[in-house]
Amino acid sequence: MTVPANWRYLMREIDALYRHQSAGGSKPIRAHQRAVRERISANMEASPAFRPPQPSVKPVVDHLTRALDNGRRERTVSVVRAIAAIVGELDWQYGYEKVPKGLAGKYAFTEFAGPRGPVVMPDLILGAVLFAPRCTYPAHSHEDIAESYVCLSGWV
Repeated sequence: MTVPANWRYLMREIDALYRHQSAGGSKPIRAHQRAVRERISANMEASPAFRPPQPSVKPVVDHLTRALDNGRRERTVSVVRAIAAIVGELDWQYGYEKVPKGLAGKYAFTEFAGPRGPVVMPDLILGAVLFAPRCTYPAHSHEDIAESYVCLSGWV
């Protein structure tokens, strides 16, 4: 199945965000942003497959409308608008076999693109993480992957 227009629009807006957001004067961050853009472009030019997601929600999704409303006042408004267009299609997940105590109602993520994502990209994962107000996410690290986050709304 080909990537539907609203999902292609989201990929273009994420690409533009990584193209125009500040790197804070950091050479490594600029290099990372360029690598993300190049992978998005290469994958989209290759006409990736689309796997319609199985929509699901988690308790924290109760905060999504407010988060999107807040994001409409930020420089990320175009990405927020693109997410809002597909919000009913999103598959919210925890990413843990056993969710840490107190986190189940305050956190979830959804994947837009990736090896297992709706927009199939073998070498890049794009998605969103939603945190409830006053959520403290535990410090952690990963081996063999790099994470990249852009705050779409709220405080950092």
